[in-house]
Amino acid sequence: MDEGLKGLILTAPFMTATSRVFVPSVTEEDGGAIGLGVFSTEEIAWKVLRRFLRKSHLMSLTRSDLVVWDVDIVGEEGMTVLSSMHCRDCPVCKRRTFWMDLDSFSAMCTGQACEAWIEESTIDPGKIDLGWPPTRFLKQADSLEDALSDLKEIGTQLEAAGSTPNSAFTSIPEE
Repeated sequence: MDEGLKGLILTAPFMTATSRVFVPSVTEEDGGAIGLGVFSTEEIAWKVLRRFLRKSHLMSLTRSDLVVWDVDIVGEEGMTVLSSMHCRDCPVCKRRTFWMDLDSFSAMCTGQACEAWIEESTIDPGKIDLGWPPTRFLKQADSLEDALSDLKEIGTQLEAAGSTPNSAFTSIPEE
């Protein structure tokens, strides 16, 4: 980018405030990015991203991002990354639907296979909350590694009981 344009704020007649747009995207295993749209509110952008991630097991995705852009600002100063999540195999259902945000220590299985989740405790600083909704399993762990291990133990018990990654466990009733 031309250094003379970097940080330049473009103004149009009668423009009083810089507006913002929210852009969710996913990255495929081969490095290709898929933009999911440009939205005027963060809430809508999150809804679109979450709905898309429910089908993440059907594609080879490695990451997802939600970026906010300030309109009419040239260069990287107009961009703020709100969330970057990395896709992993779920420790419970073994499907590639476990989206982890390492900045906020949160993760969730987005497919309807199990809905396992991990998040930083809002009540006990330094603790990690985790759960598996189909059995109303809730627990606290001291580290992200311990939380993943606890969820993996549930997955191991399910496998021992005859569950496979293609069999659904969910708290959402099928219609």
